[in-house]
Amino acid sequence: MAWQKYTHGIGYGDVNGDGKVDLLEGSGWWEQPASLEGKPAWKKHDATFATKGGAQMYVYDVNGDGRNDVISSLAAHEYGLAWFEQNADGTFKQHLIVGTPAEAGTTGLIFSQLHAIELVDMNGDGVKDIVTGKRFWAHGAKGDPEPNAPAVLWWFELKRDGGKVTWEPHFIDGDSGVGTQFVVADVNGDGKPDVVVGNKKGAYVHTQK
Repeated sequence: MAWQKYTHGIGYGDVNGDGKVDLLEGSGWWEQPASLEGKPAWKKHDATFATKGGAQMYVYDVNGDGRNDVISSLAAHEYGLAWFEQNADGTFKQHLIVGTPAEAGTTGLIFSQLHAIELVDMNGDGVKDIVTGKRFWAHGAKGDPEPNAPAVLWWFELKRDGGKVTWEPHFIDGDSGVGTQFVVADVNGDGKPDVVVGNKKGAYVHTQK
């Protein structure tokens, strides 16, 4: 298969519910063939999940309708976090969570350089939440939009009400942010997920109270 070049943004998951792992990138998803024997062709399904390369991309049934959706940042070095609702016909509808200067998201928050994302159940309610933040000085003091803005770290609580989805923002920290990746794990053994970050600001462990 021919890949479109992206410097960021790739993921995997069962997009179409056939029990096979598919591949994600910014311009769509690649369907795993029935067999991987020989030289099988992977079918490309066009969709805009990222504009200039996102971060880690996830396949997850956000609204609980039985169809898997996609979660991605729109641009690793610019703005925007969204979930993409899969329609019955296999197309996707974008729902902006963290906004851009041109478009508000549902949380009212705007920050740049969402370079890393984790999808994990932060509060033990059985549904997965989003953890992300701002990468600090990815390309130095002048290389990206708002490089010197606070390096924030947030988690967004997924709430379902029938078919309606909301993401409640929870502030973690304002002076650490994310790197190209980070880890969410129970560091201190208290049963709650903690957030471990390493980037140009240093190394941080944020323990959940």
